[in-house]
Amino acid sequence: MNLWTIFLTGLTTGGLTCLAMQGGLLASVVANHKKKELSQDQKNKPINKKSKNVEIINRDTTKTFDFLDWLPVVLFLGAKLVSHTIAGFLLGWIGSVISIQVWLQLVFQALAGFFMFATAMNLLNVHPIFRWVSFQPPKSVQRLIHRHSKQPHLSTMFPALVLGFLTVLIPCGVTQSMQLLALSTGDPLWGAAIMASFVVGTMPVFGIVGVATARLSESLQATFTKTAAALLIVMALYGLNGVLVVINSPITLQKITQPITYFFSEDRFKKSVPLPEIVNGKQIITIQAVDYGYNPKQVFAKAGIPVELTIFSDGVYSCSLAFQIPAFDVSVWLDSTDKRTVSFTPTEPGRYTYTCSMGMYTGVLEVIE
Repeated sequence: MNLWTIFLTGLTTGGLTCLAMQGGLLASVVANHKKKELSQDQKNKPINKKSKNVEIINRDTTKTFDFLDWLPVVLFLGAKLVSHTIAGFLLGWIGSVISIQVWLQLVFQALAGFFMFATAMNLLNVHPIFRWVSFQPPKSVQRLIHRHSKQPHLSTMFPALVLGFLTVLIPCGVTQSMQLLALSTGDPLWGAAIMASFVVGTMPVFGIVGVATARLSESLQATFTKTAAALLIVMALYGLNGVLVVINSPITLQKITQPITYFFSEDRFKKSVPLPEIVNGKQIITIQAVDYGYNPKQVFAKAGIPVELTIFSDGVYSCSLAFQIPAFDVSVWLDSTDKRTVSFTPTEPGRYTYTCSMGMYTGVLEVIE
């Protein structure tokens, strides 16, 4: 892949797939900033002494450009570009020695989910405890900002830098593919160029979301606050559910809805299941990783007989390349076009989830007696 292709990957699939988690963080930053800005504007409104009422000053919503709307977005994306470029440099330098471990990715994915949920609670003023989600810069930095700026609320830009930089620790599936590509180069400069090209490609989508968040909050404050909070809750639950899927939790959205989906599926009308072919005493199962999941999404096996599972990909750049079956300690990382084979023996009947490393794409291995 050349840098132009990598840029186009970020501009298309990369921007959209990373938006589910990292876009929520950007929306959180902008929403918190706008809430503080509007609160500051409320405090600065003059009081009409005769009527003892606060005169409402409407901000000029006809402006096509507002520097304060763009600033948190620029800082977030700038910090993201810096952190990913550094990561690409290190991955290219160390080669195949370093990679982000799945458990570390899950920790930060969970933290991101909790952050988005707490931000939603803060926007809805559920409880003062949720105000902790608004990071504050060091006191020295705050004093510097207050000293040199007529806009004290500019100190709220600090979270944009922090969270933008930390997005490297919660990569989406396409980002993981780019990290693997940077790793395989063995060249720090080429690795840095790969990650930088990819992140620059994702910027238009993130920029639209960030600025739209800011502009909507200005003209439709009440509606926006509730809508943003609802979206953040959905994205937070989506991310946290992905963590639960990967760690094979007994409680996940997929497992809760299994009875419902089974009732409306054609599987309940089948009198028999398609058991795999047995060759040399092993059950042969093949699963294809595609850009949006796995094919097939359900496979069958008999308990007590060894399984030889082959996973293959063909021009794939998504989280599905990180294939896992947590119940059997199966963990396979595929290249974009690749084929890997693993063996294990399912001893107990049941439904076992196979998933990508972020819990976004799943399927079911059903073991029968």
